[in-house]
Amino acid sequence: MGGRLPVKFRLSGEAHSGISVMDALDRVRLSQGRPYMLHDMSPDHFGKITLKVRWNGYHSNTYSIPLSTDHLGYLDSQSLARRTARAIAHFMQNNHILLTWDRVVIHRLEETRPGIWIPVLTTH
Repeated sequence: MGGRLPVKFRLSGEAHSGISVMDALDRVRLSQGRPYMLHDMSPDHFGKITLKVRWNGYHSNTYSIPLSTDHLGYLDSQSLARRTARAIAHFMQNNHILLTWDRVVIHRLEETRPGIWIPVLTTH
């Protein structure tokens, strides 16, 4: 993988990492982990990253994800989680993956090349 640290997602008050796609879409409160700056994500000149969604047995698809920051320039992890979840939900719908969104867990994003990120997912 790339040289950057992964972006991890965790619900506020939870010890384990990962949030369901449903929770991210419902805007649940995330734990404030390591603060990321916009440049940590290697965005393009429009402030977007490419998210490459993969699922075993299906062709991968890429999504352009705009990044948001707060007034201090820190990455808005809530917004990133929600936009990542939207891309995953879209991927699942287009590929007729018949799992409910509460069973798909987004653990983290890992950078494969500058500005190209993949979500690490599990199901339960």
